[in-house]
Amino acid sequence: MSDTADRSPQTTSARWLLAGTAACFVGAGLLLWAREGERLFTDGLIAAIARCF
Repeated sequence: MSDTADRSPQTTSARWLLAGTAACFVGAGLLLWAREGERLFTDGLIAAIARCF
């Protein structure tokens, strides 16, 4: 018997929510990298991170 039959819809939804959240963080990091580039590793790091939030 497979364990997918034992999973509740709430568990599956929670996993999709966590995966979506992780994907959003990765996407935000890629956008930050594309915009800031090499300045990300200079003294602009704190300002760049603050801009995300």
